[in-house]
Amino acid sequence: MQAWLRSDLMPIRQERSTEVVFYQPTAVPLSAEAGASADKLFAAADALLPAGAENLFGDWCIADTDLALMRNRLVLTGDPVPDGLAAYARRQWQRPSVQSWVQRERPPL
Repeated sequence: MQAWLRSDLMPIRQERSTEVVFYQPTAVPLSAEAGASADKLFAAADALLPAGAENLFGDWCIADTDLALMRNRLVLTGDPVPDGLAAYARRQWQRPSVQSWVQRERPPL
């Protein structure tokens, strides 16, 4: 899962870098190529994540946080994300360990 998120969804990663998560969202719309990658992300997540599931594989694993980060690249910039997938990302983002990481002080850009 993690290797796929990092290798097959490059248009999202390029247009929605982690800067949009940790520094400043962007108002620039997704390109058609990034939109197609987002559709691929949503289809894969729907196939792997049962409706209402807390985690991908039963128990939490780091892939859950990685998938939530990829979704939050879209959610936090206002790009459309299916409700169930957005809810999953919000739940993952509230984990105390993730919040500790998110709230870390970062150097200015």
